[in-house]
Amino acid sequence: MSTAHLLQAHRHRIGAGFEAEGWREPVALLDPFIMVDHFRMREPAFAPHPHAGFSAVTYLFDDSSTALVSRDSLGGEHEILPGGLHWTLAGRGVMHDEFPAEAGREAHGLQIFVNLPAEQKLRAPAVMRLPAEQMPRRVGAGWRSVQVFGGTAELALPWPAALAVVDIDAGARFDLQLRDDEQGFAVVIQGHGSAADLPLSAGRALSLPLGGAATVEAETGLRLACFSGRPLHEPLVRHGPFVMSDEGQVVAALQRFQSGGMGRLSPRTTSNTDNKDTPP
Repeated sequence: MSTAHLLQAHRHRIGAGFEAEGWREPVALLDPFIMVDHFRMREPAFAPHPHAGFSAVTYLFDDSSTALVSRDSLGGEHEILPGGLHWTLAGRGVMHDEFPAEAGREAHGLQIFVNLPAEQKLRAPAVMRLPAEQMPRRVGAGWRSVQVFGGTAELALPWPAALAVVDIDAGARFDLQLRDDEQGFAVVIQGHGSAADLPLSAGRALSLPLGGAATVEAETGLRLACFSGRPLHEPLVRHGPFVMSDEGQVVAALQRFQSGGMGRLSPRTTSNTDNKDTPP
């Protein structure tokens, strides 16, 4: 599709402590992203679970009332502070777990799955972190932005992709402009506005084609999470937490997981993991 259009969120909830608005389709328009969840978490929602074939990325908004704890089978246990980024490059496979640092307080953020190129799907897993104070900031007429990753936010990313969080004052404008080789989408976190004659509000995302551009006009204070990246245009086979290039790789990933080849990660306590789902 050659023009800007809206993507509607899928809403989901786990118990009383986790809710999210998510975007997973259409795959071709999200590429190189696989999934984005705008979430609010007040209690542990997931048991330790595997990932393989992509990067699982967590960003906490600056208004999050608690940190998130991220654990993995590489031996890491880190707090993601409000405004911070945690990038788990799963590669051939890793076990993972995240939960609020303070039970009952709300962690507010983005869970982002970024695809890996076919030649990197079996690379060794790794973790990258970036605190809020190291993220570049820009200020314009009635708007402010934080470059969370990509662009001038320096991380050793496996593929060109970027996220900027933009706050626009009521009555102000902000110009979205993609590179000729990148497509993207802007998720509305809060507020109301319009772009390309389309209404913007929470639960919607504005999709832009390769090299696309749009001027966002804010009716109220508006916060956008602006994603962009170079599409991979590669085959993708997804089976739960595994995103591989073909079915054979999925079967091999399942075998690695079942045999302990992705490492081990014990539940924190039985009470926190009984009857918990694994992430999509």
